[in-house]
Amino acid sequence: MEMMGNSAMRECEEYLIGAFQDAYVDEKRNEIQVYQKNLAWLEFVNSNMRKALGVEGKVFKRDVYLLRKRSKPAVQKLLKLKARKGELDLNFVAGLFDSEGSVYLSTKSKIPVIDITQSSKGLECLKIAEKVLGKHGISCKLNGPYMHKHAVLPQYHLRIYGIKKCKQFLGLVPIFYVDKFVRHHLSGDYNPIL
Repeated sequence: MEMMGNSAMRECEEYLIGAFQDAYVDEKRNEIQVYQKNLAWLEFVNSNMRKALGVEGKVFKRDVYLLRKRSKPAVQKLLKLKARKGELDLNFVAGLFDSEGSVYLSTKSKIPVIDITQSSKGLECLKIAEKVLGKHGISCKLNGPYMHKHAVLPQYHLRIYGIKKCKQFLGLVPIFYVDKFVRHHLSGDYNPIL
């Protein structure tokens, strides 16, 4: 299927666009940096970089792990992929959740809540995720702006409320971090498809 001279976006490309909302992409130095506590997830992102961008970064241990790659062609391809926002689907949401999402129990009602947080710079991505999830029958709510204590920019939250909707999300969105659901007994027999 051809779209404006480009082939359809691949799952690994979509995933990276979502995951790299938490990355530092330096266009002048042609460098991608991703910081994360979970080494297994960084290795998963690195394998998706290899598939989507044709490059593999190096992982360094600091206070957290750092995945870094300098490559002008990779940064340019990533920027071109980001421009194709209309083609994003569930793998984009998976990358966004894995990099910026959490699951917790509401303090008042004790129901599970999926929460993906972005500053005002990432608001457009949250709106895209909301649209994608709605297209697949998962209702969610975009909340904000909020000024958190240590934040410089206003923060927005895309939230999914309730056991039924959280399980629906888990069943449809091919996330890496299934562990985020385990402590709330929502994981079931989920197998990631990426």
